[in-house]
Amino acid sequence: MRIVALAAVLILLLTVSVRGEQIATDEKNVLVSGDGRSVVLQGTWRRTSQRPTVEVPHVNSVRIECDRTARICNEYVAKFIEKTDDLLGAVERPHLFLMKEQFRVMEWTGTTIAARAETRAADIDLRISLTDRTAERSSRETGARGAQGANPQNVTQWVLQ
Repeated sequence: MRIVALAAVLILLLTVSVRGEQIATDEKNVLVSGDGRSVVLQGTWRRTSQRPTVEVPHVNSVRIECDRTARICNEYVAKFIEKTDDLLGAVERPHLFLMKEQFRVMEWTGTTIAARAETRAADIDLRISLTDRTAERSSRETGARGAQGANPQNVTQWVLQ
């Protein structure tokens, strides 16, 4: 069901973009289950660092589902990548697609969740404040798992809006 909803968002993004209209995404929402074992966030990642990236482009829609018992957070991101998001110049025309990233929960307290995904090219940290209903995402390039040309000085940060 979640994938169907995200697919619908992707189709809407494409349709609106083709018409040249402003693209709208879901407003930020943070839901915590009554027993505190699951958290669902949705909204849009807004980049706070200067460096554009295709990792999470300017136009995106995100849903994060965290399960305390499984110690996992799954991030689903609908991405609409344009030339302005691509520093390497590989994007010739806009692309729209859905990505899933799984994060391992490092810490879950009554007020915060800290989780990490260790991808081939980057360490991605997710920090969720249950008190403030906020979320932050940061990504630091790494060559530790075989990525060629990774530069640990390249750090990108986002906040959920």
